[in-house]
Amino acid sequence: MRAILNHFHPLNKLKREREIYLAEHHPLPEHIKALLLAPLPSLDDEIIGLDYLSLDFETTGFDAEVDSLLSVGYLPMTKQQLLLNEAVEMLIHSNEHIKAETAIINHIVPEMLEQGLPLETVMDNLLNAMIGKVIIVHGSMIEKKFLNQYIERRYDLPPLPLLWVDTLSIEKSLSIYKGNIGTSDFRLSSIRERHGLPEYSSHGALVDALATGELYIALIKQCYAGTDATVRHMKFDRV
Repeated sequence: MRAILNHFHPLNKLKREREIYLAEHHPLPEHIKALLLAPLPSLDDEIIGLDYLSLDFETTGFDAEVDSLLSVGYLPMTKQQLLLNEAVEMLIHSNEHIKAETAIINHIVPEMLEQGLPLETVMDNLLNAMIGKVIIVHGSMIEKKFLNQYIERRYDLPPLPLLWVDTLSIEKSLSIYKGNIGTSDFRLSSIRERHGLPEYSSHGALVDALATGELYIALIKQCYAGTDATVRHMKFDRV
């Protein structure tokens, strides 16, 4: 029975998806090939011992078909330690008009983007940083949609089979488990407040990536306190 459960575990399904992807799409760019060939965790690994990358995208809107990436922020995490000395934030060069409401939220104005990096450089750096990492996001829809759209446009490839965890999804599950079915505010700042985490006065890709990583640490401590905190019981988000 255990062998059957292991076979259908999302992690092992992801492993098979990667093998199929590598077989059906070749040759692949070296950084994408390295990303998909990187070993996945085993089911008996401890969750706190995994290598993570906490990630956030700032965009001009929610539609990856018509909107654009403005900035990318990320930092690695290992053994519940966010590595601030390895934190990265990159603005993406653009001459596009930025919506007023977008500029108000993320404090990015056109003059800043004129000094940004090419999108290809930013995404190549990100894909390399993802190698061997579990990717932490808050509300994975944005990051997945824009990453998938980029991979399709640049390489004519389908979505990459990556290992994601979503703090928004984890918080929703935790709220249901606790019987807090009336909870409807799942903004990053609101969830952090509920878990006793401080508010950040500024907003941006790197600040939000840091805030998401801190929240993930708080969530796994709550979810797995006094239990078998192994990958076998981990809540993953699908591609």
